[in-house]
Amino acid sequence: MPTLHLRNVPESVNDALAQSAKDRGISKNQRAIEVLERGLGLDHAARVELIERIRRNRPKIDPDIDIAALIREGRPGGDD
Repeated sequence: MPTLHLRNVPESVNDALAQSAKDRGISKNQRAIEVLERGLGLDHAARVELIERIRRNRPKIDPDIDIAALIREGRPGGDD
């Protein structure tokens, strides 16, 4: 696999990358690859697949349901 070295990376970018990697529990290198892929649009297929999985798996909503009644039921004193 090719190696990419970056020089003169602004401290703010480096810090943000490090924090983002830490938040996700991955290495800075892996996070940098993810950010580059996303920035270059190379993750498009993965995003499309994720959207399709969400659409397939989300519950169907009954179009005849009274949303306002459900909201009232969820409020304190709303079931009287």
